[in-house]
Amino acid sequence: MPEPNDLLRAARERTASAALPAESMSRRELAEAVNNWLWKTTGKRYSLDAHTIARYERGAVRWPGAHYRAGLRHVLGAATDAELGFRASSTLPVVSPSAVDRGVEEVPLPGKGAGSGSIQSVRGAPSLESVDRKTFLTGAVGAGIGIWATRQRPVAVVDTDDLATAISGPTAHYRRMESAISSDQLVGAVEAHLRLAKAVVADKLRTQSGFRVLSETAGLAAWLAFDRDDHATARTRYADAVGYAQRAGHSLLAAYMTASLGHFAVEEGHARPGVMLLDRANTQLDATAPDSARAWLASLHAVGHAALGDRTATYRALRAAERLTGRGRGEPQWPWVFGFDRAKAARYRAAALARLGDTRTARDAYTEAEPSLTAPKPRALAQVEHAHLLAADGLIEQGCDLAVKALAVGRTYGSERITARVRRFRESLPAHTREASALDDALAALYERET
Repeated sequence: MPEPNDLLRAARERTASAALPAESMSRRELAEAVNNWLWKTTGKRYSLDAHTIARYERGAVRWPGAHYRAGLRHVLGAATDAELGFRASSTLPVVSPSAVDRGVEEVPLPGKGAGSGSIQSVRGAPSLESVDRKTFLTGAVGAGIGIWATRQRPVAVVDTDDLATAISGPTAHYRRMESAISSDQLVGAVEAHLRLAKAVVADKLRTQSGFRVLSETAGLAAWLAFDRDDHATARTRYADAVGYAQRAGHSLLAAYMTASLGHFAVEEGHARPGVMLLDRANTQLDATAPDSARAWLASLHAVGHAALGDRTATYRALRAAERLTGRGRGEPQWPWVFGFDRAKAARYRAAALARLGDTRTARDAYTEAEPSLTAPKPRALAQVEHAHLLAADGLIEQGCDLAVKALAVGRTYGSERITARVRRFRESLPAHTREASALDDALAALYERET
């Protein structure tokens, strides 16, 4: 007798019913919510029902199809499959002749053979082509990268959806690590995985999902290169990510990567080609793009126009970003699953206004943005920008204090991008600046060997 999936049942029962908020969500409501979310994110109809949810909760099915796992994670607010009690078989999938006739793949439960208490998933079920970034990545983390370990005989059928999920798994892990460890330590592993992903896609996975995984991985490699101040590699990887996204046929992903490349160009000091790329990204957004995507892109445009000294275009973009942020129409979609609220928009507004020399308003914007700057690296970069504004207003000591804090983050996380910007801040001050003595000591310590 299968072991009940108590985690899934508990997750459903602690989720409120839409019809009766005082009651738990019913199995029928859960199935309908998953079907509705899949329709919105994939444009395809699904037929999950209460009976199937009951089978999941009884433990008769321990590893539903990738699309249903993603939908259940989304509706129930789970970060990983494991949180919902889903686990893959410890054995390789075996396809029986009867399963082939029925168009399903049977994956044995631990200790059982095909056709006896097996998990069934529809062959050819849609991949996570349109599933948002959060579920795409956390699904990969939940599934892990070792599901199909070669313990027994070769499998008769290769599920490309599971292969794409497995290949994306390390990228998800590395992206999580990025906020906790040095870019220098991480870049080698990411570049190695990118080479592996290229080989797998070229050999076995020349599909939309395969190129989406490549785009995501190349985008992470580009970000790490940028963080290490390796502009040549960052430019190449971002361009690769754009190309892969276009081959994936995913307009939102292509717009995201094109905008990332454009913003990189602006930050690198090449504002004109950067704005051209941002304009191109804007044309790649279709009618389904959520307001969060358009608000983010408008904010990047504001920074780019400010770098060109175009005050009129800058304020036009800032007004658009404010309008879109306040409206917030459309549910977040991969790769724009993050909320883009006023605090986050203020971060870009501050950067744009600072480039225009509007120091007072920019300082107010940095204060507004501070609550959203929870990750160490983005907070440190904002601190350096804020330091420039403070120094320009004669508050040199306060600016230097922020620069010291930012430099500590840059050193801890191996971010040459942050340390280079702190150096440039120091170079903007007179050589003999009493208020900068602590900053000078911290910069000198960069050349000392750590023990």
